Amino acid sequence: MAETIEVLRAEHRVMAQLLDLLSEQIDRFEQAEQADYELMKEVIDYFLTIPDLYHHPKENLIHARMLRRGGAKAEGMHDIPSEHERVSERLHAFSHALICVLLDSEMSRDQFVGIAREFVDGERHHMQGEEAGFFPAALDLLSDEDWAEIDVRVAKLRDPLINGDRSIRFQTIRDRITLQ
Repeated sequence: MAETIEVLRAEHRVMAQLLDLLSEQIDRFEQAEQADYELMKEVIDYFLTIPDLYHHPKENLIHARMLRRGGAKAEGMHDIPSEHERVSERLHAFSHALICVLLDSEMSRDQFVGIAREFVDGERHHMQGEEAGFFPAALDLLSDEDWAEIDVRVAKLRDPLINGDRSIRFQTIRDRITLQ
């Protein structure tokens, strides 16, 4: 199996744990309990930074290679780069909503919760779609030579949180998740 797909799946597992952390805090906020805003900000910062630097470029490269390979599977697959743009739009809306809450600006509790859940649910749906459709199609369509080239090209695109790089931020979430 392609090493890159295994790396992407590991990154998805970490992102799923971060979404679980966010969901817990959103639930607390919705119930008018004290949410951990520092944790929420750090998770948002992670999603604003790491996927676009390390995760999405790998998926975009695989997508481009699949399009070059052609075939029926490539024609019917989702437009991964466009999906990543929609993920980014939801994330920025959530980030903006959290800033509004922190600044005590005009945003109702229900409005914030709706925007926050839209991000979390949208991200989960996006990752599930990749796991169920995009990854299997890529494994089926691309050759061993394709994977060898992809693996070399993305070798440096490693999520520093997963690789144990302690020189980066994200200590709060590093302490709260299980890295595999």
